[in-house]
Amino acid sequence: MINKKLLLSVLSIGTLVLGAVAPVTAFAAESRIEQSTATAAFKENTVDPVDPVDPTNPTDPTDPEIPGTGETGPLTIDYVSSFDFGTHNIPTADATYTAADAKKGDGTAIPNYVQVSDRRAGTPKGWSLTVKEEKQFVDTTGSELSGAALSLGTSQKQAASVGYPTSNDTVTSTTTDTALVPGATTSVMKADVGGGAGTWVDVFGEAGASSVKLMVPAAAHPNADSYSTKLTWTLADTPSGD
Repeated sequence: MINKKLLLSVLSIGTLVLGAVAPVTAFAAESRIEQSTATAAFKENTVDPVDPVDPTNPTDPTDPEIPGTGETGPLTIDYVSSFDFGTHNIPTADATYTAADAKKGDGTAIPNYVQVSDRRAGTPKGWSLTVKEEKQFVDTTGSELSGAALSLGTSQKQAASVGYPTSNDTVTSTTTDTALVPGATTSVMKADVGGGAGTWVDVFGEAGASSVKLMVPAAAHPNADSYSTKLTWTLADTPSGD
């Protein structure tokens, strides 16, 4: 005879065990998508001046140790040569004198040149460089060197910055053998809109053969004294200089 109490106990235990097993739920595969950000910011360098480069090898990163203007900002004249025509006997005929070479820090002769940099933000806007001989050469007493004529000659522009596309090269040298007119502005170099970013040099001849000349007529009858004038170089933020 089957013990009914025992059978009920077994059935009850089985029911409890089966009831303790949690049901299994199946989840369908799905993708998870999140987003992060990547940022970069830029600003115009208005603090650090651009060092002068060696005009014979303007892309060489070696510092030629040439004293610069120290100008700061996004559009700067970094270097400009002063011209020394030497000491000569009083001319008895019309004479033309050549400017002495510029020098690197180690004394190595280099051509005379001017250097400009455009570090402005955005699409290149172009620029123009001009020079003005403020007045005729005068001696230490203020006496003019009548008829004297200073000319820069035909210069050669070179890029000192690398990495820009060829479309950035809108720069042209505009100097000629025509003499500067005291008090008048003369174009030296310019970059058209869309180019001229980075650092550029305009080189006046070669070491030992500067294109910068000073013609002095015999009729000037110079005094036994030193003569000088001031040259004002202006870098404008438009190609036309307006």
